[in-house]
Amino acid sequence: MLNTLLIEDNADAAEKLSFLLSKYAADKINLLAHAVTGQEGIAAIATHRPDLVFLDIELGDMTAFEMLERIELVDFQVVFTTAHDHYAIKAIRYSAVDYLQKPIGREELLAAISRAENNPMRIMREQVNQLAHHAQSKSVLPEKIALTTSDGLVFKKIRDIVRCESDRMYTVVVMSDGEKLMVSKPMGQLEEILEGQGFFRVHNSHLINMNHIRQFVRTDGGYVVMEDGATVSVARNRKDDFLELFSKF
Repeated sequence: MLNTLLIEDNADAAEKLSFLLSKYAADKINLLAHAVTGQEGIAAIATHRPDLVFLDIELGDMTAFEMLERIELVDFQVVFTTAHDHYAIKAIRYSAVDYLQKPIGREELLAAISRAENNPMRIMREQVNQLAHHAQSKSVLPEKIALTTSDGLVFKKIRDIVRCESDRMYTVVVMSDGEKLMVSKPMGQLEEILEGQGFFRVHNSHLINMNHIRQFVRTDGGYVVMEDGATVSVARNRKDDFLELFSKF
């Protein structure tokens, strides 16, 4: 049973989420309190010491990220809720924090609760700092990405990622120093997160950092040699887009 707080300033959204929790997750969630502002949320967290917080991103007096920055000890899990904020969602994905997009459905909610039960990862201070920084600098892409591995979260500089290789529902991320990380996300999700950061999916199973290409070879259908020595084929139907992008590097 997860002791839970709801911090949401929209009355309708709060009522709907409370209803879904009581109807479909009463055996998993003990809803302790509902706060409607960031300041109320800070006080409720101090009073109740929850295991899990459903946290609206846009609160009346501050953002969720600003609220978390003001909490000295963030020792609970967070599921952010948001209606549409593209930059906030991007920041959340870069920081590997769970979120639900409004309107929240039963299946999505239960999946989030299941993740909280099975992977009880407390939000880290570095995640909070990264979230707040990216939210405040909407035009600046983050320098680091949080990657979820079997050992927990690791933070890596995006420019140091050489390539990503699909391994079914996982992705092998190869770093410039030779380190290989097995990340518990399918490559499609990483591709979406890294969009606009100089990455290109040259093949169904490979996403490469264009800044780490050592050579492009036109023979044998076309392939790239990466700085780690790996050779990666360029799919025929992606070659024109690849060459157009390659010409800019």
